[in-house]
Amino acid sequence: MEKHEHVFERFIDFENLYGGYLLARKNKRYQDEVLSYTANLEENLINAQNHLIWKSYEVGPMREFIEYFPKKRIITVMPFANRVVNCAAYNVLFPIYRKSFYEHSYGSIPGKGPIRAARQLQYWMRLVRNKNEDWYLCKMDIAKFFFRIPVDVQLERLGMPLNDPDMMWFLEKAIMCDGRAFGLPVDATDVTECERIMGIGMQVGSLISQMTANVVLSAADHYIKRVLKVPYYIRYMDDMIFLVPSKEQAHDVLGTFRKFLWNELRLELNRKTTIMPYDAGVEFVGKVVTPDKIIMRRSTSLRMKRHLKYIMDHYATGEISLDYALASIRSYLGMMKHCDCTALRNKVLQDWKLVRNFAEDFPDDNYNSYPDF
Repeated sequence: MEKHEHVFERFIDFENLYGGYLLARKNKRYQDEVLSYTANLEENLINAQNHLIWKSYEVGPMREFIEYFPKKRIITVMPFANRVVNCAAYNVLFPIYRKSFYEHSYGSIPGKGPIRAARQLQYWMRLVRNKNEDWYLCKMDIAKFFFRIPVDVQLERLGMPLNDPDMMWFLEKAIMCDGRAFGLPVDATDVTECERIMGIGMQVGSLISQMTANVVLSAADHYIKRVLKVPYYIRYMDDMIFLVPSKEQAHDVLGTFRKFLWNELRLELNRKTTIMPYDAGVEFVGKVVTPDKIIMRRSTSLRMKRHLKYIMDHYATGEISLDYALASIRSYLGMMKHCDCTALRNKVLQDWKLVRNFAEDFPDDNYNSYPDF
């Protein structure tokens, strides 16, 4: 493996730190914290650079909130000054790590994403349909992935292509953040009530954590493809699917892979891991994928209908603006565009009506308006 040196020097270069600032402020330019940092931009970047040079850099106190969709999870947010430094590190590190990423890893990688992942899986399903064997699919999901990766495993995997102690010093700072515990018990049911565990887990919500997750699981990707020689395998972050030509082989691969995960990465698969016929329809990247269709999950379509009804009801009373209502419907139409759901789309458009109850309180050009589809 190629070892990269002098990475820290490129990281702390002023132009690279400025690039980190541009990335960190993307779509957030008018937030108070960003405006405050921008008001003294040069001074703040030089201050960050000096702290890194003299090894006095620290992560400030982070704020924490709960994300409820698609499932309840804890999100921690660094101060903007630390996000700038993290983004600068990402700019120099990601090109190094991406060289070793598996071709069919689609999560948190520019130019890929869930739509391409679903289409690739469907393409393989169509391929195996024309083969003679009785093909089976195995869907694997790692239990509490972001909250269970040991810190020493993270640093070990991040350090493999680096020969730069200064960069490793920074990566340890970035992973440990403000010193709080991130780990959760593997059997935790409510992440808001469990006791946190030191030494495992990572911050959820930063580019460094997304990159680290991909680096750690790259070892699993190469083990499945090179050692177990699975013909078709795809991953979107910790959601993994492989297809093999028999049910017995699926069980063998799954059992061997479980041991590898625990022995090498100290991770476990959760109870949602399952083996099924390849054409039974599998949930992946928020959709149900079959050889013939990619459709929305029933829970997703029901939630969408409830949300649109809520928007229409509260638009009528003036509690929701026209901009929000139109942005929402366009977002849902964009999501349905990548699914085989013509009937659902037509039903949504048929039911979609925006009417104000008190027209005289609003300008004529905003009253009873419809989006141009």
